[in-house]
Amino acid sequence: MTETQCQVLIVDDQKVVRHTLLLCLRNLGYENCYEASNGKEAKQVIEEKKVDVIFCDLNMPVEDGFEVLRYLGASHYQGAIVLMSSEEQEVLESTSQLAKQYHLNIIECLAKPLTFDTVNQALTDYSGAGGCKVQGENHDNSLKAYSPKQVAQFIERGEIRAYFQPQIALCSGEIQGFEVLARVESQTHGFVMPDQFIPSAESDPLLIIRLTKSVITRAFDDIQFQWPKISQKTFSFNISRKVLEDNSFPGWLKETCHQYSSPCESIVCELTETALQEEQAIVDAQMLRMRMLKFKLSIDDFGTGYSSIAQLHAIPFNELKIDKRFIFDCLTNSKSAAVVEQSIKMARAMGLTVVAEGIENEAVCDFLQQLNCDAGQGYFYAKPAPLARFLLDERLNMQRHSR
Repeated sequence: MTETQCQVLIVDDQKVVRHTLLLCLRNLGYENCYEASNGKEAKQVIEEKKVDVIFCDLNMPVEDGFEVLRYLGASHYQGAIVLMSSEEQEVLESTSQLAKQYHLNIIECLAKPLTFDTVNQALTDYSGAGGCKVQGENHDNSLKAYSPKQVAQFIERGEIRAYFQPQIALCSGEIQGFEVLARVESQTHGFVMPDQFIPSAESDPLLIIRLTKSVITRAFDDIQFQWPKISQKTFSFNISRKVLEDNSFPGWLKETCHQYSSPCESIVCELTETALQEEQAIVDAQMLRMRMLKFKLSIDDFGTGYSSIAQLHAIPFNELKIDKRFIFDCLTNSKSAAVVEQSIKMARAMGLTVVAEGIENEAVCDFLQQLNCDAGQGYFYAKPAPLARFLLDERLNMQRHSR
């Protein structure tokens, strides 16, 4: 048994449940454990301690688990959460979806009564994905948020990097394209994750435009250097609503493609479904401009908004990307499976290419192949990385690039 640095909070109104879970945790090496019998007590512990993992019951007196989740969302809690309840599994799964709307990290939903094996598996998966570290290792579970001024400095110092995540043709296993993602490699701050700087950039329209152009330019530098090997691939860029509202952006993107001798047809502009719900006329006009310039359009995070079908009907999209929240549990959640299946059927009927995000295992890949999904991306294939990493072999070696 190895002692861990993780601090765990158990929130449950039943003393016997807290005691049983406490024994399981200690047998697994989690010595820093706290208890709370309701949501009100849990808030006090969270305010006083740096809690890394929370086991939270849903049905409690005084303040229930839903209030705890709301509080954690408002507090921007960065740790892991395990939901537990004696309610039916459908309630647990729906609660997990609710928690994700608060941007919380739900690592497992456990039905009572808990067992040592289920608790062990939940924490093993969390640790393996980069969660709690073994005693003696450096551990900082919080992510520092960088200010707009700091993001501007990253851009000015040339510290913005383009990372690429391959999109795999499910029928052949070959790389058909890449999604380009922003990262920061700073001499002062080290490697900076997108959640630490993109929200700040989004708060300033001019800054997000600068950031987007910087990422695209860095990506084209890499693409041009490797062009003989990847001339038949597509490259997808995330374009926010604020960038779309800049009338000069479509022309700038076309000119950049011309400057790097890259065909506009190889560029896919990904627009989030939620972004498409605001300033409708402006966004629609810009998307039509981009299509006329021969760029491809993709509706990203499909299924997370409320205007999806209307948008697909109104705008000539080329691609639909199914949001990862439905892919993650499509084998265990019948509702997610139905969303995935019907999204693929509708997209294919409309002549759209379908890309599934968030594939993390072979079973999900097989399921999507059976549904005739065109392409997939996710950690099962590869994490985002510099482009050169993926060009050693035309076919992506799953063992080498998977987790």
